[in-house]
Amino acid sequence: MTHLALVGPSHLTAPRIPAAPGIYRIGQGPPPTPVAVSFEPSDRRRCENLLTWFERGGEPGATLLVDDWKLCAESDPGLAESIRWITVATPARVIITARSLDHLPERVRLRVEVLDFLALHGLSTFTKALAWKGRWWKVPVGTDAHGRPVVAELTHLADGKWRTGSHLGVTAPETLRSLVLGLMTTHSPKLFQAVFVDAHDSDVFAGLDQAPHVQTHHRGVARDPALIRHVADALLAESERRLEVVGNTWTIFHHRGFDQVLPQLLVCVHGLDAIVAAEPEFATTLATIAHDVGKSGVQLLLDSPHDVVTRQIDDCTVPANLDEATKSLPQLMCQAEPAPGFFDLHEVPNRFDRSHAWRPRPVKMQYRVAVGTDEHGQPVEIDLKSGTLQDGMGPHGEIMAPPERRAEGLRALILGQMLRHSPDELQVVLIDFHGTGVFAGLDSAPHVQPALAEALMDDHERRIRMLVDSGNYRTTWDYRTARSNGAQLGPLPELLVCVDGVHGLVEARPDFLQVLQTLGRTGRSYGQHLLLSDATPPSDLQGNDFMSYRLELTGNGWARRIGRSVESFTLPTDLDSVAWSLPQAMRATS
Repeated sequence: MTHLALVGPSHLTAPRIPAAPGIYRIGQGPPPTPVAVSFEPSDRRRCENLLTWFERGGEPGATLLVDDWKLCAESDPGLAESIRWITVATPARVIITARSLDHLPERVRLRVEVLDFLALHGLSTFTKALAWKGRWWKVPVGTDAHGRPVVAELTHLADGKWRTGSHLGVTAPETLRSLVLGLMTTHSPKLFQAVFVDAHDSDVFAGLDQAPHVQTHHRGVARDPALIRHVADALLAESERRLEVVGNTWTIFHHRGFDQVLPQLLVCVHGLDAIVAAEPEFATTLATIAHDVGKSGVQLLLDSPHDVVTRQIDDCTVPANLDEATKSLPQLMCQAEPAPGFFDLHEVPNRFDRSHAWRPRPVKMQYRVAVGTDEHGQPVEIDLKSGTLQDGMGPHGEIMAPPERRAEGLRALILGQMLRHSPDELQVVLIDFHGTGVFAGLDSAPHVQPALAEALMDDHERRIRMLVDSGNYRTTWDYRTARSNGAQLGPLPELLVCVDGVHGLVEARPDFLQVLQTLGRTGRSYGQHLLLSDATPPSDLQGNDFMSYRLELTGNGWARRIGRSVESFTLPTDLDSVAWSLPQAMRATS
């Protein structure tokens, strides 16, 4: 008995469900085909009776249709085990529909038909903000002869010690196209780029070459040895350039820090045998490039056997609408998308819910929030944690913009931190030296503390005493770790000291300059962070290299600068209204 899983939207899966007598359905809404009976997933009693009947064998020729697996399984946590029993112990046939490949139940043997390319990658529609979330590990390509997913593994562990890129082999052009389009669909050009080398003037890369990920498309190279040598020299030069950028770092994966220094580069070669026959040295070039993949990030995708191939991708059945997707998706990738609102950027409901927004997060994600989106619709983040202690971007930063524009950058960063951290995790001091109202609205949040210089130094001394008296902890992070492990310790939130008009402040109040210098020198250990804003950098502090990151308004818009990394971004569209509504909502629920 062949049990079937149909993956895709309902308008594609419905025609594939056979119109036959004896179909019993669990699903929501009208059935896609005539059935003997249909029960809503929420009708637990009738659904359980139907499953029990099938578990006992049902009637000859009966088919159980579970229409929209994720929806049905959410109503019945035991559904997967019931279906598994029916498939292995009864003569009944099972058909499952799912909107995404990753929705299918585990440990249930099914012949999978993927009818929609986006469904293969867990998507119902494509937007850059939604789709370009991939990590450079693996990507689904299609299904094998038994209906099992075929996945291309993009990396492997070298000597079991460090991760490095794999060189891939593929024979079927459809499989190659599905793999490359899958990478484009799930990774932004900041994570993945491609070079296409076609021995002939074929259409294997047609459509794909319109995506923003493609650096170059070399056509008909097998006809001209000089062109082959030109392509080889260009690939070698790019590999060497990347090696210089990465330097002595272990691998390109370790080199990446703040939102990608170098993307992976996939060199896709179609017609390798013809190219090597015309210019044998091309094979040597590929071997040289392949050797340095760990640091350069240049990986090969070859359509003929070669010694460098470490992962062979078997021929498989690609999604039914691959050709259509190859034409439409690259065009969507080139279109601009509007900047998201504040709550969409942070992927939280538009109404403040403290149990959701202030829930615990892994250490890596603590004090790391988005301030806007880049040109690919992906979040650009600021991490207050120290770069030397917790692999963050802090501890201190600055915002440089004209007076009438600084509020935008300040609101984006401060509101994001308040949204994600409760007053027990984060406290904020707001100092508006010129009285321009730059923090208007924010000052009503429950996180906000007094802004006196004496209060800041008292807080500094208090933190030192707490660390020493509580167990001689070296940093607030050591203290917080002990507290999370069960030590009877009170909360010790991080403190974000925000000063607008810092030039005027330090000129008028030299004593405050000393406070800022003290916090700048020792803040990383005691959980105190400076955020200083003005039209130009504060030279008195900058000379001591206190500032780790900067948000600045340039002629091309806002940019985030961390060391040599410069990232342009667009702010959320509704910061003004959120600055008034969100702090009030937080105070109302505190």
